[in-house]
Amino acid sequence: MELSLEHLKLLDPSNISTANTSEKELSLVTIGQGCRLTIASSQAVSHYSSAVALPPQATEVIEASYQFLKIHVDSRIPIYGVNTNFGDQVRYIDAAIKDTEELDYYESINERQENIIRSLSCGLGAIVAPHIVRVTMMLRAHCLAQGYSGVHPALINSLLDFLNAGITPVVRCYGSIGASGDLIPLSMIAAALIGEPVAVIYQNKVMRAPEAIQLAGLKAYKPVMRDGLALINGTSFMTAIASLAVYDLHRLFKQMLAAIAMTLESLLVISSAYHPMVHQLKNQKGETAINQFFIDFWEGSQLLTDLDELRTTDYTYKPVQDYYSIRSVPQGFGPFQENLERAIRWIENEMNSVNDNPVIDVAANNIHHSANFMGYYITDACDILKMNIAQASTWMHALLANLVHPRKNHNLPVNLVPNPETHNGFRSMQLLSAALAVQNRKFAQSHQSFTLPTEGDNQDVNSLGTHAAFDFQESVANLERLTAILFLAATQALELRGIEKASKKAQSIYHTVRQYSPRIEHCRPMTEEIELIINLLRDSKI
Repeated sequence: MELSLEHLKLLDPSNISTANTSEKELSLVTIGQGCRLTIASSQAVSHYSSAVALPPQATEVIEASYQFLKIHVDSRIPIYGVNTNFGDQVRYIDAAIKDTEELDYYESINERQENIIRSLSCGLGAIVAPHIVRVTMMLRAHCLAQGYSGVHPALINSLLDFLNAGITPVVRCYGSIGASGDLIPLSMIAAALIGEPVAVIYQNKVMRAPEAIQLAGLKAYKPVMRDGLALINGTSFMTAIASLAVYDLHRLFKQMLAAIAMTLESLLVISSAYHPMVHQLKNQKGETAINQFFIDFWEGSQLLTDLDELRTTDYTYKPVQDYYSIRSVPQGFGPFQENLERAIRWIENEMNSVNDNPVIDVAANNIHHSANFMGYYITDACDILKMNIAQASTWMHALLANLVHPRKNHNLPVNLVPNPETHNGFRSMQLLSAALAVQNRKFAQSHQSFTLPTEGDNQDVNSLGTHAAFDFQESVANLERLTAILFLAATQALELRGIEKASKKAQSIYHTVRQYSPRIEHCRPMTEEIELIINLLRDSKI
């Protein structure tokens, strides 16, 4: 069957983020024991095609692990996934284990490795963006290169050859339940590596894996001993998705705060609510940090309201206390910042983990049958941040409501347009914000509550980490859209107040936004202008 990019519906460019200069300049990422990957490493490999290399000294522990495992396999003791079947069928021992012919024994073992890859290469659904697959390949190679998996060193070299040559297997989004790792998505990568006639992308064309392998001057890999299981039995896919999404969220977080700061400034926020002493008394690190961000952002502003002055004047135009969404941002977003820091730590730890089974411990002369392929840290990191994003989305929608509604915006025109009797201004974008916020609230559901026993009840609990990671990725994209909308609205509101009265930081952002989106005085289509602001966020120009 002829395949094409159009047929596969590969990419939605709006899901692709860009990195800062440091990631662009990271031309080589090294993996293996002694190397530590970060979310910046994921960004470099995914979007800037950085090469991935295994230092020569790293191969020693890989070879030692392989030889150690081979000794035990030669001794004919049952080792999960090598001379036993997989999962619930672990009770089925290789019939050739008692065969005195070593050739027949190893042929049976090696055939089992290929068969598990073939049988699990059955994913369905939308095509996963190639940049996610690239990061997955890097993370799987890094895991196996730690020297605890018993794989042949040639396997890691073959995986890196694929990655560096630009051969990207086509992976579908559905299949993983995050229990025995990302079995089905990783098998779709492994199937291409061993030369099965599955779809890959090479030189911007979709073709079968054997054709791409030939064009790239490579050879299909022939798995030995436990290579097949090692390729598929881990959290590399969900971790790749999470690492890229949390990178984007880390970049977006302060941009979101800046949009909120401009909004509060345009709403004549009472500065007393942001007095440092108030937040020091709360004794929460994140809250104090968020509050300091606003203090620094508003430096030089003439739009903040002084509570003492307000108390001594006729304050009918503005009460002495703001709405919750205006005066409690540090309290609301402090936990978000702390959870983001914790999630990055968990995700980066998972990126550098041995998430395989069995675990080969050469130093202690032991082979452990365990469950490091479970993705609960990724699930929790994503679920927690999805809840924070849902709250932030609801909050930003509330702030936009403050801006457009005459009862709440302190003498700004309705919908932020000078002639609201004729034109609609930001009314429609408030509807759009509601749609985005509602979607993010739906994404906030914890995936751990949906666990479903499967595979003969062997996987009677599962993490659903990949589901959580995909929803996290989408919720970050929606938060980015909400941030762009709020920047547009805050820019308009500050202009109506008198931009010369705003803080220097607000003025700088105002001038950047106005280069791409002029003042709204009449109704006009806004989709492309919103997307231009999103691009500014991704390029860190705001």
